[in-house]
Amino acid sequence: MKPRTTIRDVARKAGVSVGTVSRVVNGHPSVTEAKKNIVLRVIAELGFQPDAAAQSLRRGTNRTLGVIIPDLRNPFFAELMQRIELRAKEHGYSVLFASSDEQVDSEAELIANLVRRKVEGVVVVPSNRAETIANPDGIRLVVVDRQIAGHPFVAADHRAGARMAADYLVSLGHRRIACISGPENSFVARERLAGFMDVMAAHFVEVGLDPASWVISAPFNYEGGHEAAKTLLAEDGPKPTAVFACSDQQAIGVLRAAFDRRIAIPDRLSVVGFDGILISDLVVPRLTTAAQPVALIANCATDLLIGGEPLDAATSHIFPCAMALRETCAPLP
Repeated sequence: MKPRTTIRDVARKAGVSVGTVSRVVNGHPSVTEAKKNIVLRVIAELGFQPDAAAQSLRRGTNRTLGVIIPDLRNPFFAELMQRIELRAKEHGYSVLFASSDEQVDSEAELIANLVRRKVEGVVVVPSNRAETIANPDGIRLVVVDRQIAGHPFVAADHRAGARMAADYLVSLGHRRIACISGPENSFVARERLAGFMDVMAAHFVEVGLDPASWVISAPFNYEGGHEAAKTLLAEDGPKPTAVFACSDQQAIGVLRAAFDRRIAIPDRLSVVGFDGILISDLVVPRLTTAAQPVALIANCATDLLIGGEPLDAATSHIFPCAMALRETCAPLP
């Protein structure tokens, strides 16, 4: 069996010290470009593989990131986790995932557990009831999707995305537009409802509708959207000609409720969702939605953790949504 190539073998052949090879392997900026190129060439020639365990011991970390989400069943969070893992792998990192199940106490325990496992940083999508997040031992921590004061924040522009969705329905001639909002204690739900009302407040007055009866709060899941739509479509009096659901899961629940009542989509009811989850392009009819740029969000959050620069608690990176125009909307007849 061929002996394993050591860092001393690399140093000897490159004509540099072991310390120089170590600094090149760990990306230290103090090595000149010329020496760095020589060392990298020798590493490639000899097939040298750094000892990951030894590197972890020296750093007190293990090139691992933690990701905490509030709900494993939510397809948006599943895609977010996948994107974070892909980005982390590009940097040579692995990822530990956990779900708080929307429990604040569980969230704090999970963060503490990740710290004990010496992760280099944590991405947290906070639970809806979270008002603060403990940051033990000053670990690098980035908040995604739901803003918490005092932490760097990465998200889509929820309010502007909802405005875009409402504007699109208005442009098709709709005025009787109902909104299925999210849980009232949710930052994301409040932002999306605010964006909807930015557009619709004046139109509700124009057509003499009370906004309170045209907005229903519901969980961000299929069942929530289905139950809310049953209420909207069963009431006496004027019924909506369009529905803006504050999540794609809710919107798919609306599609089911309309199907059960033989309400043709989009001929009799237009529907817009929010998120851009993968299944939104697979349902029939294909769902029109305000799509979040999940890859940009995941890449930004991951890069902030790995970058090494001090994290500014006031930093926020907000990315625009984009309308995915598909088959669930049509002009008002």
